[in-house]
Amino acid sequence: MKSTLIIFGLLYSMFAYSQAPETNLPFDSLWIWEEASVYFEFGESQLSTESTSILADLQKQFAHRPEVNYLIQAHTDAIGSDAANIRLSVDRAQEVAAWLRAQGIDSTHIRIESFGESRPQASNDTETGRQYNRRASIRVQELRSMFWMEGKVVDLGTGVGLPAEVLIRSREKLDSTTTNDMGVFRIPVPNNTVIGIEAYAPGYFFGNEMLKTDHRKPLDFQIKLPRVKVGEVIPLHHFYFVGDQDILLPRSEPELYRLLRFMQINPDLPIEIAGHINLPDQEPVGLSTWNYLLSVRRAKRIYNYLVAQGIHPDRLSYIGFGNWNMRFPNASTEQQQEMNRRVEIRVPVKGEILSSQDTLMPDADFLKRRLQEWKD
Repeated sequence: MKSTLIIFGLLYSMFAYSQAPETNLPFDSLWIWEEASVYFEFGESQLSTESTSILADLQKQFAHRPEVNYLIQAHTDAIGSDAANIRLSVDRAQEVAAWLRAQGIDSTHIRIESFGESRPQASNDTETGRQYNRRASIRVQELRSMFWMEGKVVDLGTGVGLPAEVLIRSREKLDSTTTNDMGVFRIPVPNNTVIGIEAYAPGYFFGNEMLKTDHRKPLDFQIKLPRVKVGEVIPLHHFYFVGDQDILLPRSEPELYRLLRFMQINPDLPIEIAGHINLPDQEPVGLSTWNYLLSVRRAKRIYNYLVAQGIHPDRLSYIGFGNWNMRFPNASTEQQQEMNRRVEIRVPVKGEILSSQDTLMPDADFLKRRLQEWKD
């Protein structure tokens, strides 16, 4: 099944800042969940075994959502008369609709459009192209309540607006926009939904906020980005590992993307990645111990991800600090222990001797010097 990119308000009309409505009233926008296509033999409208399998997979995803609607758009190749191809595309759309009704989908949630040969997606000059044109696309969609949200991305120190990239996430959708010259952005968001807002600007560390949207409380807020400073340590708060392993949990994926996007927007910036573990009320672990090496492996996991995504290894280094630099040496709560079990990044000073990328275990004196540099 070929999925489309899931985005907010795919069919809404965008307005310039000067055209912003005076009120913050919600409006309905078409929310596209999924799209798939099935293909037909020449002159035929019957569904193939492969096509019914595709439809079954699609219907299964939304069996628990009876409120969604199914838009069927049917097409043909260019062989034959216009009138005959219109009739054939109607038959193909009806065949798909009948299959959906047989699965218990109410007719009021099914709409068909038939285009004959008028909307080819490939050239009709070849058999391969004609095969692609003998199709029906099925779009699963829903009207959702949206409203316009405004915000501003600013320099943390000066409050001056920044040209920035803004990303809006929910559990289901993704959208992005950019600020204007004053750092202002405006974007439609779904009402009554938890969303994450991320901002990226060259020369700045990224920022992100989580909130629940409510059109009755207009969202007009600022995302404050700290300027990149040499030697400054930045904690990465949302890396979650499997217990006692260096395997990242799926909920860490947004934080991985944030770090990657930060490196892409700042293409000349080097960073060092440090891993830490939680062993409160204990002496510093030895460099040959399993616990120390776990902190290194966790840092290297992030390093490997960035390299795999195209960040040059010369811009990256990694190191582990075991339990040598816990935020809470006597941690007693889960929150304190989680803050000990962390990954951080730091922009090194020019000419600084960084951790080795060839070995997991530096010597103790080197590690103490590196740790002091991180603390300073």
